[in-house]
Amino acid sequence: MKHAKVLNQKELVELLLNDKIVSLPENVEYQRELLIAEYWRILLYDLTLKKNLEYSDISLEPVRIRKRLLLQYLDTIWPELRDEESQNIISSVCSRLDQVGDMVRLPNGFFLATPLRLIEVPNSKYSIIVGGISTEVVQLLLPEAKIAGYGRIIENDKIPDAVKRNQNWWQDYTNWIGWKPDDIENWVKTQMSQLFSLGSQSIQNFEEFEVFNSFKERKNKNRTLWLNQSSILTEGASGVFLCKTNDSNRRYFLGEFSKGLLIKELSIMDKQTQLWLMLGLRLYNRHFPVARWNNNYLRVIPQLPSAIERHILVFSLKKNAYEYYVYEQFHDDVVELLNAYGYQFSIRRTKDE
Repeated sequence: MKHAKVLNQKELVELLLNDKIVSLPENVEYQRELLIAEYWRILLYDLTLKKNLEYSDISLEPVRIRKRLLLQYLDTIWPELRDEESQNIISSVCSRLDQVGDMVRLPNGFFLATPLRLIEVPNSKYSIIVGGISTEVVQLLLPEAKIAGYGRIIENDKIPDAVKRNQNWWQDYTNWIGWKPDDIENWVKTQMSQLFSLGSQSIQNFEEFEVFNSFKERKNKNRTLWLNQSSILTEGASGVFLCKTNDSNRRYFLGEFSKGLLIKELSIMDKQTQLWLMLGLRLYNRHFPVARWNNNYLRVIPQLPSAIERHILVFSLKKNAYEYYVYEQFHDDVVELLNAYGYQFSIRRTKDE
């Protein structure tokens, strides 16, 4: 009589994601995130779409999902997710699925599954699949669909002809990616013009602030992205800089400097405007943003705005604000995308990032 084999954690994950994923990363944390992402989609499908489809109702309504419900699915594989710190991973993965478009995260624990749709990626052999539907169900409609990171993809030449012809399946890429400047450098010039015309005379009612390092010639031995105001004053720098205060009510502002002194400022409240300014000021001053590979790990400086990151997350798993794990087969796609936004790939670390 043969004894049943007891599977280890990795083997269980491989079994559950078998034929659904491009490949399984060795990193246990990333395996866990992939599994959590898929179980989020399974829950959404079971609680919303599946029920509606059974009654021929295509309307979608928000549902309330508690973490403990998801933990019931995951408990036998990852019992350590019971602790509070690990449960933050569940919320983090949920945010990534919201960002790529599989769900909409609403207040008070409510979630809305999004309908299944395809996005044709410009200059790529892949199309992106989004929607709050489990990959198992997606593969009934698109057999060659695969999990590629937080998102799912399919090669264009493997999309059934009936799907290609049906416009109801497709969402425009620019609509999915969200707002981004049409021309980053011209957009930066517009922000500068607003500073000159609408900015207020600086009264500097804060003790200290930092300046984003966006000028190529500026020395920066510590390789930090933000410089203390004293270095600008010491150098007698002039120009426009993105700044942030260091007090408890941290705020960002665009500042006009003359000989190291802040003479005019314009508050920047929106987080995405802040991120686009970091990228845009680097491009404007020809201190180009940097990206580099360390095996399958991608590091970008400065941080990506949401529109760019949304595309990257489909093909990756996020390590922190600046680093992503990307499957090797998607490296060229990621390089092409970041090059389009001015990122330059560096082999070795530079003196001043």
